Amino acid sequence: MKKFLFDHYNLKIDRTVSLFGYQGIIYRNILYCIVPVANWEPEEIFEIKQMSDYMIQRGDIRVGSILPTTSGQLTCRLDQLDVVLVRCPVHSSRGHEQIGKELARFHKRGRSFPYQVSKVSRIGQWKYLWEQRVDQMELFWKEKVKSHPETRFEEMFIEAFPYYIGLTENAIQYLVDTELDEYPAPIDSATICHHRYTELTWDKQYFVKFPTDWVYDHFTRDLAEYIRDQYINGENQINDQIIRFMEEYERGNPLSPFSWRLLYARLLFPLHFFECVEGYYVTDSVEKKQKLEQRLASILKHSSENERFLASFFQNIGVDKRRAKVPGINWLSR
Repeated sequence: MKKFLFDHYNLKIDRTVSLFGYQGIIYRNILYCIVPVANWEPEEIFEIKQMSDYMIQRGDIRVGSILPTTSGQLTCRLDQLDVVLVRCPVHSSRGHEQIGKELARFHKRGRSFPYQVSKVSRIGQWKYLWEQRVDQMELFWKEKVKSHPETRFEEMFIEAFPYYIGLTENAIQYLVDTELDEYPAPIDSATICHHRYTELTWDKQYFVKFPTDWVYDHFTRDLAEYIRDQYINGENQINDQIIRFMEEYERGNPLSPFSWRLLYARLLFPLHFFECVEGYYVTDSVEKKQKLEQRLASILKHSSENERFLASFFQNIGVDKRRAKVPGINWLSR
């Protein structure tokens, strides 16, 4: 690694660290992280670099930037992999900083990003992406039904999938109705978001915001994924942290009726189920398969609690559905 860093970036190593599971070094009090970008198109990396450079210019000193090589390339080959080098200033830990407030500030900055985004844009694409995902899994499910289940995981998947098709159809219809019924407010313009925003997305030790995790989308993507992660890992219930997070966020960015409905549509989509099944079939690790089998069993065991969570979501976080003009899902309230 010493030779790689010196040859391509003219950097030396003072000490090594690990960040988000990636290899990192510290040189002259600056943190550098080597991030694999397999299967990324050059246009994607260019757009990510544009977004990170812009956020730094807007005053976010905790955003990492993609460092070009000494020859001006954004990517480099290391151990047969395409990688980028992300440069992050070393800061003290974030301590008790309000994560909802900081995310609202992040989205507000990102909303004024002035350049066109195409490769990493997901704005307006949820319906298509959800339909594509469920159609692909349905074809796979039909094959498994024909060949008969060979493992406990496959038995659970075959039995449960029709229910999750129904839940996905509800999410898609709710999304379509939202786009037909509500007019977006200024806050609903696209901004810089994350693939999966959770409490751990911004490293607690260095509080680094990694741009390689970013997409360009509606801000409720991040809110929904944070809430989903907190709910699933919080014994399947609304916890104080979710309520506090939403209160902190809304102080800086009050949600519009369109936002509330988009947030709810994303919570309706059973992403945790899809990721569990997809993860099981792409891994060769026996240990990971066992963990994902336990995870699927837990998801199915708590499906009734998930329905109650969705049915009472707005009430539990203190939102008046009539004032926010948010329709419910009748069958969830049975």
